[in-house]
Amino acid sequence: MHKIAAAMAVIGICTSSAFAQTPRNEVPPAGEQNSRADCLAQFRFADKDGNGVLSPAEAQSGQKVIPTDLALTGPITMNEFMDACAAQIPKGG
Repeated sequence: MHKIAAAMAVIGICTSSAFAQTPRNEVPPAGEQNSRADCLAQFRFADKDGNGVLSPAEAQSGQKVIPTDLALTGPITMNEFMDACAAQIPKGG
């Protein structure tokens, strides 16, 4: 019985959303995201101060993850970023 409970706990941990998220330092470059989770990871990577808006400086330093149709001059809101990023996700992603 203990082996079954332990196996279920391991399965639960391994399938939790924490393991499905892209680490903050390993984000796909702009145009290579496959899901909204990738888009969110890209935004969080660029949003160094965590205030939900990319300043001009953050936009410049995070340009490798910012969708190409957004101006890199900032400010870029999270909603603007997510909309532009999601539009680049391949269908079925």
